[in-house]
Amino acid sequence: MNKPLLLLALLGLLAVAAPAEKLDLGEGKAALFTVPETWKPAAMPPGPSGMPALGTNVRYVTKNGSNDAVLITLIAVPDDRFADRENLRAMIEEATQQFAAGSVEGKANLTELRVGSHAGYSVAFTDASLVGKPPVKEDYKTLTSCFVYLGDKVMLTATIFSDDLSGKAYAEAFKLLKSIALTSGKGGAI
Repeated sequence: MNKPLLLLALLGLLAVAAPAEKLDLGEGKAALFTVPETWKPAAMPPGPSGMPALGTNVRYVTKNGSNDAVLITLIAVPDDRFADRENLRAMIEEATQQFAAGSVEGKANLTELRVGSHAGYSVAFTDASLVGKPPVKEDYKTLTSCFVYLGDKVMLTATIFSDDLSGKAYAEAFKLLKSIALTSGKGGAI
């Protein structure tokens, strides 16, 4: 088989194996992303009583029932201030400070996260009170907060919940996040 046909065949197989999800953000914008075939949509956990949902939210869990989940929130922001990496970094350090005290890490260790051509940060925390204990469903040993400004006044925030930062499900959750692309309502990239 010649190379162009082989490439088309492989791309076709990938498209069948992992169809793109579309999340309507309103105002002619949408987010497209690929969910690994080992994951499925799940109901959102209940939020604080009387608090409206912030942004557009979706949650995915593993089909095999492992103690892993990813919560994706896309938020309309009033301006482009988070396009500046220092502003984004300062916001993340403040937003994640609450998790540092009870964590093994003791502080926010930011790591660069790239989603398409956009750069942001992720920060992982390990719950010190759960280390060495058996897993408890939906009481995760780790959480990883991710923040990327996608442009056009849209901020991606996501939280990956897991018991194993080196596990397959954790890597798949990151792959899902890295597949997110902001588009116009007509399907064009923004």
